[in-house]
Formats: sequence, structure tokens, C-alpha cells
Amino acid sequence: MLSRIVVIVFAFILTATAFWSGMLDFVERPLLEQRFKLDIRDGNPQLVVVEIDPKSLREIGTWPWKRSLHALLIDRLTAAGAGTVIFDVDFSLASSDTEDLAFEKALARRNGRTVLAAFRQWSDADGRFVDLGPLPRFLPYSEIASANIFPESDGLLWRQPLFLDWNGQVIPSIATSVALQAGWTTDRSISVQGFGIDYSITPDSFERYSFSDVAGGAVDPSVFNGKTVLVGATAVELGDNVATPLYKSLPGVLVQTLAAQSLMTDRALQPLSKTLTYLLLFFAIAAVVAFSRRKTPGKGLVAVIGLNIVIFITAAVIQSYSTVLVPVAPFIVGTSLAGTLIFLIRFRQLAARAVAERFARLKSQAMMANVAKNAFDALIMTNEAGKIETLNLAAERIFNVKQAKANGHSMSEYYVPSKLTHNLSFEEVLKQAVTTAEPLRILCKRASGKAFHADLAVTRIDEEESGDLILLMRDIDDFVKTERTAIRRERALKIATRQAKLANRAKTEFFANMSHELKTPLNAVMGFAEIMHGELLGPLGSPKYIEYSKDIYDGGAKLLETVTDVLDFARIEDGKLTLQNEQLNLTDLLTRMGEMSRERAEAAGIIFSMNLPSRPFTCTTDQRLLKKALGAILSNAVKFNQRDGQVELAACFTEDGDIRISISDSGIGIPAEEIETCFSAFGQADRGLQRQYEGAGLGLSLALKYIEALGGTLQIKSEVGVGTTVTMILPGQQPEQAEMAIAG
Repeated sequence: MLSRIVVIVFAFILTATAFWSGMLDFVERPLLEQRFKLDIRDGNPQLVVVEIDPKSLREIGTWPWKRSLHALLIDRLTAAGAGTVIFDVDFSLASSDTEDLAFEKALARRNGRTVLAAFRQWSDADGRFVDLGPLPRFLPYSEIASANIFPESDGLLWRQPLFLDWNGQVIPSIATSVALQAGWTTDRSISVQGFGIDYSITPDSFERYSFSDVAGGAVDPSVFNGKTVLVGATAVELGDNVATPLYKSLPGVLVQTLAAQSLMTDRALQPLSKTLTYLLLFFAIAAVVAFSRRKTPGKGLVAVIGLNIVIFITAAVIQSYSTVLVPVAPFIVGTSLAGTLIFLIRFRQLAARAVAERFARLKSQAMMANVAKNAFDALIMTNEAGKIETLNLAAERIFNVKQAKANGHSMSEYYVPSKLTHNLSFEEVLKQAVTTAEPLRILCKRASGKAFHADLAVTRIDEEESGDLILLMRDIDDFVKTERTAIRRERALKIATRQAKLANRAKTEFFANMSHELKTPLNAVMGFAEIMHGELLGPLGSPKYIEYSKDIYDGGAKLLETVTDVLDFARIEDGKLTLQNEQLNLTDLLTRMGEMSRERAEAAGIIFSMNLPSRPFTCTTDQRLLKKALGAILSNAVKFNQRDGQVELAACFTEDGDIRISISDSGIGIPAEEIETCFSAFGQADRGLQRQYEGAGLGLSLALKYIEALGGTLQIKSEVGVGTTVTMILPGQQPEQAEMAIAG
């Protein structure tokens, strides 16, 4: 973290200092030229240039020209209806009085709509700057403008002042004067304020005419009507050339025209404020450092290049649509410097890490050699043919042979062909292990000749293409013996399981057959007991006989109920139970079942209550199975309760539209570990010879089977001494079907 902060601060301070001192201009200015090339545009057509060109010099034949020629040009332009005429020509020295008078009268005829050039230049004789301007006789009829230009340290003209001090007064530059005459306005009090010339304005878009053609009347006068005219030298031999960006060298009059066009087209360029530049530079450097923190040098370089391309394009777009010059060089230098520093720091870290890893690798190799030597498994190095080269201590122990004695011997001497390897030779086994890269189980022998089982894994050493092999072997003889014992036990267990299933099926079939055999005599016993109890064939002679006959009937009914339960259980176990679905008013059924249970509960001194929905609701289900399940659970709730206890039967709909039926009691409760026992066939929580409650132990088991057959679930929550709640969840609407087989 600290190193990244140092990089950001260092790169920012160094770049900002270089930018402030102008050291980055040699980078910035070529980039600015490229931005000019990307946005070439035309100038304002209201400005016309009259050139003192080579053609004019040839035709007139002398230099300097007579002032009367300039007077002729003024008269031609006046007659053509031209606006202001600006001369970028030196009229500071007198010629003949006749010539000067001709020029003076021409100026007078223009009535002040002429601008003449003034200069400030260094005088070695005087040791100071000297201000030069037009002859005093010309001043009453004209304005003056400074023709001075100020190249930068690279010798190129990038900027031009708006106003300059001259002879104790503030005068506009020629470019400013042209723009002012064309209607542009500015604050004259800002005498030193300059602007950047927009070199994207192409000189090819300027209207330019030869001096001799205009003075000779060879040019259509209408082209000057209402326009500002700038007159100056473009002939190279006159020496009025200026070094410029983009165009290398331009005549002074065209440079003045470019500067004037920059003002007239609102393209006077101004640099972005340095404060904002420094702020953006800081964020750019910070972004590069943050991005390059975990990236590869290649990705960091791509990020720096991409960011600078974006900055360059952004600067070009801003320059095209506004007059703001966004510097690009500080961002290129700053981000490149930051990226380089981050790379050097990471390179140093990677180098240090590489050295550390090298030492760690050497240490690890030494450690691994020691581990291999003392490993629990046998490690044997052989050549490609299986000749032993080195053994570790485990190999010496397993094969009962020393390194010195084993060297040069073939591993085939310690190998036993067997069914495990399809009786292949050791050379073939090695080839198979190397090809498949899978471990093999083989039979080996110790030096004493005793055979043992081993796992073999082979790895080829590719270093220097030596062809050597590493054999990793483990003595698994004890494991194989244990495995074989486990297999024998598993076989015995499968046989015992199959026999148990057969015995269980035999038991089920026995119960089913016995149930049928018992029901026939039971029906007869119950029938005769009922006849005797009703004395249908005559009096029995004693009231005790009537009481006995009722006991016989009740005992038979109870036995028949048990036999029926056993028969139903056998059917479920055999998968032969069928469903008889019908539309059922569940409210009526629960009410009837509750009333019957209420009688038994009240006879036992138990409070019975029902909490059923007020509106009737129906479902499609097997009424017989549902009644038997409800009866078994209600019977248990009363049976396993105590005097003054409570039983509640409740029903409601769940959020999913299913039917929830719950039967709660305050009875003896069931231990948590015994709940599963209650669901098993013939299982009871109260077991043993001293159990207090009667029953075959099929009630809950059958109830669970019945509810599951109806597509529902049954759950028990119980606490010893507190009570038990049995909850049944039935689907709101059973699918209609004639018959459904239920597996046990």
C-alpha cells in the first residue's frame, strides 16, 4: 500500500514540475499538431488576402514599390466597396514627396477605413526596443495595428497577443484589428492577453488575389464588396516568412490571416487551467497504479496505452467543439512513469519471490528426498528395463533386502506372475502401468521367497529423457486377507438376509391363512353366542348363562377385530390391499367418530372435545381405511389416558389446501426412542409381561399404512407424562381411481 502511494506522489510531483516548467512542450506540441490535422476546417469568407507575390514582383520589376501603386490599390478597393483595408507593409520611411502625397490622398479618400502596420524592434545602437510606425502624415487618415509576432522557444509561432503596448499606448495586433473590423469584440483593457492560433483552419480556404491583378483591374470588384482586405507579402524573396506548426513555414500575412480567422470563427484557443490539469493528472496516475496493482506487465502496458489514447481522443474532441486545449503530454508522461515504476516494483518483488522460491524449492527437494527415503511405502528407482538403481528404507523392509545387495538386480526377481496380472511378465506389467497410469495389484515375493500382495504405481522420470522409472509399492497382504474375510461375511449376510425375507414372507402367508381359518369358526361362535344371549330358542335357565354368552360374543368380536387387522396387515405386506375411493363428507365422518369416542371417553372419566370446521368439507378417499385409521388412533388416545384426562379431535385446512386431522391427548406419553417402535408391526411402547395395556400392537402400524395408502402422512409428537399428538395430513382431493396397489 505504501509503495503505491509513494509511486503516485512521486510520479505526480515529477510530471507536474516538468509540465509547469515547460519541459514537456517538446512532447505536447507534436501531439497538438496531430490534433490540428484531425480537424481541418475552412476560414471565414469575409476576409480577403491581397498578396505581394512573385507574379507582382515580376510584373512591376522593382522593390520597394512606389507609394502610388499602393494608392492605386486603395482606390481600386474603395471603388469595389471593400470594407477595412489592412496593410501588413512597412510605411515607416519616407519616399519621394510626390509618392507619399499620392498615398496620403488615397488614404484620405478612404476616410479612415485603413489600418497600417506598426512595429516594435530591438535597436543595438540604442540598447532598447524602438517603436516604429507609419509616417505621421498618414496617421490622420488611418488606424495602426502591431505587426509583431512572438515565436515560442522552439522557433514556431503558437500564440498571438490581442493587444500590445506601443509608443505609450495600447494598440491591437493586426489579427485583432482584422477581427475587430469584421465585427468581433473583446476587452481592450486586457492588453497582454494572448490566444492560441487554430492551425486546423486551412490557408487553402482563404480568398487570395495577386496585388498586380487587383491594381490592374483584372479581378472582379464584387469579390471585395463589404469584405475586410489584408494586404501583405507572400513572396519568399521578401523574407517575410514565419515558422509555424503543421505548415512549417508561412508568409507573415497568411499567419496574420490564420490568427485573425481564429478570432473571427471563435477559435481563439486557450489552455485548460493548470489547477484542473493537475487534478486530472493526479487521478489518472492513481487510476493506472490501482489498475496495475494485480495485473501482469503486459496488461498494465495495455492499460496505460489505452488510457492515453482515450485522453488524446477526448482532448481532440474537446478542442474540436470548444476552444479549450487539453494538454496530453502530462498524462502520457505521468501514467507511463507510474506504470514503469509499478512494473519495476513488481519486477523487484517477483525477482525476490523467485529467489525465495528457488531456495524453498531446493529446501523442499532436500526435504522430499528425506521423506522419500523414510516413507512408509516402498519407493524404487529402476531403469526402463526394471533394473534396480535405488531403494528407500521401506522397500528394504518390505522385500527384506539391502540396497547394496539389490543394486543391479531386476525387479522381476521379486515378482510372481499370477491371475491378478494375467500371468504377464514383469516387463509387460511395467509397460502396462506406464501406459495406463493406473495402479495395479500384483503378487510379489520377499527375498526369503514368501509371497505377498502389493499395489504398484509407476511414474516415468522425463528429466533429461533418462527413461528411469519410479515404482511406488505398498504391502497390502493384510488388507487383502481382511478384504477376503469381508467378502465371505458379505456373502453370508446376503444369504441370511434372503432367508429372513423368505421367513418373513412365510410368516405373512401364515398369518393370512390362519386369519381366514380363524374367522370361520369365530363367526360361528359369535353367532351362536348372540342366539344364546337373545334366548331365541328358549330360556337358558340361569342369568349367568346370558352374561356368559355376552362375554363369549365380546371376546369373539375382539378376536375377530384382531384377526381382521392381521389379515389387513398381511394384505398390505403382500401389496394386495385395494382402495375403494368415494366422495366423502369428512365433517360428518369425523363427527360420528368423535361421538362414538366421546362415549368411551366419558365412561372412562376422560373429557373429550372436538374442534371441527363450521362448514362441511369433502374429499375423495377410501372411507373404510380412513375410519380404521381414525378408530385406532382415537382408541389409543382414550386407552393410554388417565382419569380426568383430555382428548381433542381437530381438523382444518393447511395453506396448501390439504386436510390436517389431529388427535391430542394428555395421557402417559411415549418416550422419543420408542416412537419408531410404535410404528412397527406388533410393536408397543409398553412391552413385557407386566405391561398395563392390552392390544396386539398393530393399531399405529396399520394407521400409518392406511394413511400412506390414502396418499397422506402421519406424524407423532409426544412427551412422557404430558401427552401425545398424532397428526394426519390428507390431500385435499384424491385422484379418482378404481383400484390402487399399495406396496408394504
